Amino acid sequence: MASRRYIPSITLALVLAACTLSPAPSATQPNVNARATPDTASLRRSLAAALGGDFQIVRHELSSGLAERGGTFWLVHARPTRSGDFHLQYRYRWVDPVHPRDPLFTHIQHESYIRVGERGCGRRREAKEVCLGDTIILPFVLDRYTGHTFTLAYRGPSTPHPLAAEPLPARLVPAADSYPNPAAAQLTYLGASAYVMLHRVLGSTTVYSAMFEARAPGRFNLGLTVARPGLGTSAGSAGAGVPVIVVPRGQPVTVLLENEQVHSTNEVSGFSSHTGSQYLTTPLLLQPGDRVTLEFSRFTVRGRDHHPGAPGEPQVTPRIARLPFHLDTSQRFNAWVAPYLPRQP
Repeated sequence: MASRRYIPSITLALVLAACTLSPAPSATQPNVNARATPDTASLRRSLAAALGGDFQIVRHELSSGLAERGGTFWLVHARPTRSGDFHLQYRYRWVDPVHPRDPLFTHIQHESYIRVGERGCGRRREAKEVCLGDTIILPFVLDRYTGHTFTLAYRGPSTPHPLAAEPLPARLVPAADSYPNPAAAQLTYLGASAYVMLHRVLGSTTVYSAMFEARAPGRFNLGLTVARPGLGTSAGSAGAGVPVIVVPRGQPVTVLLENEQVHSTNEVSGFSSHTGSQYLTTPLLLQPGDRVTLEFSRFTVRGRDHHPGAPGEPQVTPRIARLPFHLDTSQRFNAWVAPYLPRQP
């Protein structure tokens, strides 16, 4: 019985000794893994001063990182007040969580280019072209970084895109009048085209795409699969499809910044690195007259020098399905734009 009381006593003594010897957290040594609540009010004042009268901040919010990119983002919804080309930059101090005293970089700079057209301007695919009246979501990385500064430069008038932003391919196979297209009320099927990518060794990959032209407002998912089974693999699933929203021309929409360049530097060693990042989304925001090309199949041949698009081979055509609108918010950065997509075009 005595031994049973003795063992817990020794254990308790060792625990108390470990607590006594463990150093208390130092107030002068910051925890690089800690994430303080961002001062968005101060950030907004700084950004508003940089935007000047060219963009108006409509709202802003914090968002946790997605699967594509972790961390905390500050999402600023800005509305342009004049057309033209703009150059946006922001910069902050880098914190290395692994080597805080000897970081690989000391500062990070992000830069992006924003083209703003007149109201009702022709938009490119995924509505990355911003028109007057639209709202663009600007993502800024916060995390544990500090010292954010912002600059915006006006680069001059922008060159407007034509309403039909995508010309017809030279080798487009026109659609037959009898070909079924359940989405014909909103999208006109113009035909299919094939693009051959030759391999270094004998063989090739043929990519098949379908071209559509927006006709009237609507909101649905477009399913594209191979109409002739056994040739090629489908690039899309008829069960999911591509989210499509056709809005009346000139109706304002909310879009996400397309891409940016990231320049990382170490101002002590002089080391630098250049990378790029994209904020991709899956919904297609179109206006009547806009054209879009979507891949629906690809076929790979290995070991012999011919492809299914060669003379004498049958053409691959898509099977088109009009599906209920659905947006997978777990894909890419869809969660950032989902609450602001047009509900009733």
